[in-house]
Amino acid sequence: MTKEKLSKRDQATEIIQLFREGDSDGAMRLFEKYGFRKEFIRFTMKSGINKEDARDLVQEFTIDKLYMQSDSIKDIEFARTWMYRVLRNMVIDKGRVLKKNREIPFDEDRDQSQAPKILEENQTRSGCVQEQLAKFREAEPKRAEVMGFIIDGLSPEEIGRIIGRPYGATREFMSQCRKKFKLFIEICNEIEE
Repeated sequence: MTKEKLSKRDQATEIIQLFREGDSDGAMRLFEKYGFRKEFIRFTMKSGINKEDARDLVQEFTIDKLYMQSDSIKDIEFARTWMYRVLRNMVIDKGRVLKKNREIPFDEDRDQSQAPKILEENQTRSGCVQEQLAKFREAEPKRAEVMGFIIDGLSPEEIGRIIGRPYGATREFMSQCRKKFKLFIEICNEIEE
């Protein structure tokens, strides 16, 4: 006797049910098995977001929305609809951030404060890193908080307890934080000490 294949709607309901029951590992296994990660990455990329940002956004979705907010779904039978609605809203927000952060071409008539930052001659590498860390805190407050914990030498288990995420999700989020912060401090590599 063969098992009847579940519809995508039923698969989504099963995943959310496992999250609600506290079995996040089982829910994430099904999320992967049923192909939701790939499906959501494709959906995000079709919305105009590059592959790396799409992966990051789907990872953020699984942690911040599925794991943390699955209890907020009023009618669990519409879990798939809820997933897409939440992901679509995250894509829209991400699109706004990307549009806002696009580099503005240099124009001599433009106020010079809008020009890209050029390193000062006497600036030290540690001073540059501190300055960029402050900018990172403004742009990515959640990730900056975790970067602070990493810099302070906290273990993934300790960070996970602080931010309320399971071990695997914490390690993945830490990796994302490092990647994002690395982009901010690349300019500091030009300073010779």
